[in-house]
Amino acid sequence: MQIKEIALEIETLEKQLHTISMELEKLKKQFPENGRLHALRHGKTYQYYIRTPKDREPEKYIKKRDRATAANLAQLEYDERLIEHLHKRIRDLNMLNTLSSDPFEAAFDQMAPGKKELIDPHYLSDEAYLRKWRDQTYAKMDFDEKAPEYYTRQGIRVRSKSEILIADILDEMSVPFLYEKPLLLSSGIYHPDFTLLNIKERKEVYWEHFGMMDDMDYRNNAFKKIRKYEASGLFCPDSFIWTMETGRFPLDTKNLRRMVKEMKSSMGY
Repeated sequence: MQIKEIALEIETLEKQLHTISMELEKLKKQFPENGRLHALRHGKTYQYYIRTPKDREPEKYIKKRDRATAANLAQLEYDERLIEHLHKRIRDLNMLNTLSSDPFEAAFDQMAPGKKELIDPHYLSDEAYLRKWRDQTYAKMDFDEKAPEYYTRQGIRVRSKSEILIADILDEMSVPFLYEKPLLLSSGIYHPDFTLLNIKERKEVYWEHFGMMDDMDYRNNAFKKIRKYEASGLFCPDSFIWTMETGRFPLDTKNLRRMVKEMKSSMGY
């Protein structure tokens, strides 16, 4: 690394250090008793508690409606770790030492899984951002007891053979996805069949598959759902895509692969 490049990186890091230090001071004022976050796995999600350094002080449960408190505590811990790594990086640069790992990724990697999903990491590489996105937890929809069991090659239970095809093609072409992740629209909560990540723009793309378009009621509900997405500002193909089939016209896997291949390139994979 050239001297000018080193000086420029030091200047950039010092500005970031100043900004993050100011934000950390504001967060600390919210927790004068030096409270710390404890994340406890609970099924597929996490429960959060505040720990204080007082002797024999019991942990205080953070209710779901107070999730912002948990997020602020997680952010406080992350910012403290990040400041330490920023100082180390600046020291290494000034002394021309072997450079330590990226401070933003190093601080993020030190956080417990239940806390990672709460924080704003300030900056993450595409790889780290994708890892954080894939590792998030969420409540999935239940399956009816009498529903047939369909599983993708990843072992994810889905609702139809067509969804197996879509999931396996996404997996085959290394396009990450989340299945039936909740999505809050202006008209309520929906569960898109597949949620993808456009890593170039760092935004989600939602995919609905409508597999019973022979049925008039199903068809009308499908178009109604499409209108709900559009009313929330999600339009095809930028933020929302859909596929359809009937008994006479099933999914065309050849064209499906072509579509996923083009999507993969446009989303940065």
